[in-house]
Amino acid sequence: MKNSLNDEKKSDKSEIVQINSPMTLLMYQSAIDIVVDRLKAINIELTNKSGHHVIRGITSRIKSPESITKKLIRKGKKIDYETAVESLNDIAGVRAVSYFFDDIYQISKAVKKQKDFTLIKEKDYVQKPKKSGYKSIHLIVKVPVVLDSQTTYVKVEIQIRTFAMDYWAELDSQMCYKKSAGDIEMVRQESKRYAEAIAALDNKMLEFRKKIELLEKNKVLCETDKVKK
Repeated sequence: MKNSLNDEKKSDKSEIVQINSPMTLLMYQSAIDIVVDRLKAINIELTNKSGHHVIRGITSRIKSPESITKKLIRKGKKIDYETAVESLNDIAGVRAVSYFFDDIYQISKAVKKQKDFTLIKEKDYVQKPKKSGYKSIHLIVKVPVVLDSQTTYVKVEIQIRTFAMDYWAELDSQMCYKKSAGDIEMVRQESKRYAEAIAALDNKMLEFRKKIELLEKNKVLCETDKVKK
């Protein structure tokens, strides 16, 4: 029985390892590069328009065969390359981190306006956070990748969240999933309270920015009136 289980695991890994083939990695990396370049352009546009820096940072990754296999098992899916590409939306992932709460919707809106991107799915975990307190906007888009004169539409998950949300999510992923955490439910409840506190801080910082912008606007108006007089 033990040998058969080991053989099954080896078979599963061999079925999914094609994700790591040079051409497949090139395809997903090309899709990521397209999204990252587009987000950089969006950042310049929104920063010039708003007068403040919008995107603090952009990161990306391609899921490992091990992570893909685990997710397929959780979903009860067949473990092979074709099923992974068809059923998983986050093999290629890009994260954009903004400074302020209202910017995440501006970034999301700009991404959805890209004419060569096809929006597959949108999940707003900001308006409807997960039970853990997790907040972010997830966009699943298909982007055109041209290799060997052939165009393939590749799915990329784009996560958009604030610096504060990102800080909480990173710490939460480290603390809540450690086997030595003990009372997991207690950790989750405590983590959710911190998520709510961080959300409140996000809103306060947005209000603070708007106050400063209003002061700057009034100052400009006063100086303009002085010049006219």
